[in-house]
Amino acid sequence: MAVSRMVQARVPGDIQDIANQVIEASGLTVSDVVRVLMTRIARDKIIPPGLFQPNAETLAAFAEVERGGLQRFDSVDALFADLHAED
Repeated sequence: MAVSRMVQARVPGDIQDIANQVIEASGLTVSDVVRVLMTRIARDKIIPPGLFQPNAETLAAFAEVERGGLQRFDSVDALFADLHAED
């Protein structure tokens, strides 16, 4: 077996707390989950697509694009004027 190395990551505290509860409830450790993820990435040579599912807001934006519901601007200046306008 290859020599193990440490992996470190910065995660906001509130996210870490919630994730730790879920992981512990499943009977695993954070190290177990990271090891499984890294092993799968190494085996499949791809990040599991399910990790990057769009959220509801993104899906709604995609649907708006499909409906042709985007506002168009004649120039970058017009776009920025709209962005900075008081609504």
